[in-house]
Amino acid sequence: MKRQIALIGIGSGWGAPDQRTARGAEVVINHIKEKYPNIKCTHDYFHDLSHLPATATKPFNDHDIRYQHVTRAIDIVSLRVQAAIQEGLFPIVIGGDHSLAMGTWAGIYEATNQNDFSLLWFDAHMDANTIHTTTSMAPHGMPVAALLGHGYDAWTKIDEFGGPILNAENVYQFGIRSYDYGEADLLLTQKVHIDYAETCTKNGLEECIQDVMKNLKTNHYGVSIDVDAFDPTFAPGTGTTEPDGLNPNDMLSFLSKIAHDENCLALEIMEFNPDKDIRNQTLHWITLFIEAAMGTNQINNKET
Repeated sequence: MKRQIALIGIGSGWGAPDQRTARGAEVVINHIKEKYPNIKCTHDYFHDLSHLPATATKPFNDHDIRYQHVTRAIDIVSLRVQAAIQEGLFPIVIGGDHSLAMGTWAGIYEATNQNDFSLLWFDAHMDANTIHTTTSMAPHGMPVAALLGHGYDAWTKIDEFGGPILNAENVYQFGIRSYDYGEADLLLTQKVHIDYAETCTKNGLEECIQDVMKNLKTNHYGVSIDVDAFDPTFAPGTGTTEPDGLNPNDMLSFLSKIAHDENCLALEIMEFNPDKDIRNQTLHWITLFIEAAMGTNQINNKET
């Protein structure tokens, strides 16, 4: 039996150099509500874009203000996720930039009162920088490090004990093809499992996922998808495209399974930038991902 979902949109782009990703959540939420008017949706904290320049790109010359906005946004995500779990719903979080992941999984940690869950992370980038290793100072490149306990206290210490939200042995990355040496050193030292894009292409993404799922050390898991995990020929609507990415078709089978799997705690889809989308290609795939996770049969386009 498929689960009832809560679609949570958080329109913040404060963690990204190109802040137009803040518009992504609103576009996705409105599109899904049009198709499924009875779905439970919340969307808030939409980033004020009225004063952005045409490129919507600002230099990171005032990090404290930027980081305060990021902290506020991830706190809101955490509260929304906790509320969904308490209502017995399956949270699907739509961003916004990937720094919001700190809020999604902190919310899961708080709602379940434990960090004994795995995270499958689909991304072109490792997103495991700290202020000591980053070349851009962009928070959207830092969520994995923060979830592992490395970074600002406000992003890592969510309870009195200050333990990490995730254990490194329970983090699995797929599609990686661009990274900084400092973040790579952190993940390799902590023995995070990484299937680089080349491996996913060679062995097949579905096989890579199946191998990981067979060997999870936890009963529960979550799924984080950055749109830039996929090749820009499929998904151009994202802030930082990288060539030679994943084929989004290969995600659908896996996502259709989580609709019926109560061990999957949450799904998030981040970094959609509608201003860079071409012919709504990226929105098309995000819609298919959400429908698969809702339990929609993609072949017949009927409810299962």
